[in-house]
Amino acid sequence: MDRLPLISPAFQPFSIGNTNVEKPYILAPMDGISDSPFRLLTRELGSALSYTEFINTMDVVSHSVGYEKRCVFFEAERPVVFQLFDDDPSRLLKASRILYARWKPDIIDVNMGCSVRHVVNRGAGAELLRHPQKIIDIVDGLVKIHSIPITIKIRLGWDALSKNFLEVGKIAQDYGASAITLHARTKEQCFTDPVDLESLALLKQSLQIPVIGNGNIKSIKDANQMFEITKCDAVMIGRAATWNPWIFSGYDENQVPYPLFFVSVKKHLESMKQFHGPEKGCIVFRKFAKKYLQKFFLTTEKITEAITIEDPDQFSEMFFHLIGNKNLYLKHDE
Repeated sequence: MDRLPLISPAFQPFSIGNTNVEKPYILAPMDGISDSPFRLLTRELGSALSYTEFINTMDVVSHSVGYEKRCVFFEAERPVVFQLFDDDPSRLLKASRILYARWKPDIIDVNMGCSVRHVVNRGAGAELLRHPQKIIDIVDGLVKIHSIPITIKIRLGWDALSKNFLEVGKIAQDYGASAITLHARTKEQCFTDPVDLESLALLKQSLQIPVIGNGNIKSIKDANQMFEITKCDAVMIGRAATWNPWIFSGYDENQVPYPLFFVSVKKHLESMKQFHGPEKGCIVFRKFAKKYLQKFFLTTEKITEAITIEDPDQFSEMFFHLIGNKNLYLKHDE
């Protein structure tokens, strides 16, 4: 197996409240992606923290059971961060008490950066950036009722004419937040346009609490550039991790040794079937399976055939058969 690469020499271990962060890269919370099996995989590969998919606090206070799968985690995932979203400060605080009493996460984070329409249309996510008083009420309220660290994840602002990340960062710090993550784009930019590293650097310079950088990290080079330019404390990686979870071990996509790839992917599928049940686990795994199979010299038709098999046993058999051929792996040991 290839030698483990040196990653992010600019990184220095730091703390979020009483939680130590000892590695430079963190898996971003992604709805429908960062479930417990994927968090566990990336944690073992080197992700410093485990952020849940966002938890709708309306579901918590209404005693819906639909959200509970998002809260389940393995002890090996710790430190675990529960990410919450809501537009109602009082309901968010009430839900946070319920969640902490039952699950005991290490950190509570509030989503103030999601740009998805159904989230912002109900006043949550990035819409909160337009309501600084609500941000005060949320951060101040959470800090007062919890002994664990409280953090927030934001964007630069709603659009180019209303960038208020410095104001929000100061609010977070002044009212007791232990860290802040900045996706260095506006809500209107969604995932388009380059990230604004200069603004991320400015936020880092203006605060004493840790600042985590996020946005458009696709390679180790991108991550190192974000560290070097912004002096941020850690880098959060989202979409790129879905096709290259080995980035948390310092490997770019075309560098992952086959033995490491095979062991990781096998464990991922098996844990998905165990966590979700065989049938649903294979269905949920398809989004990853397609990207994993694209690392082999396979036709599009063969990949489509494999990921559309409905029977979980047949799906597993076909998938393992395809990834078991080392000679078809795009980057195989000579």
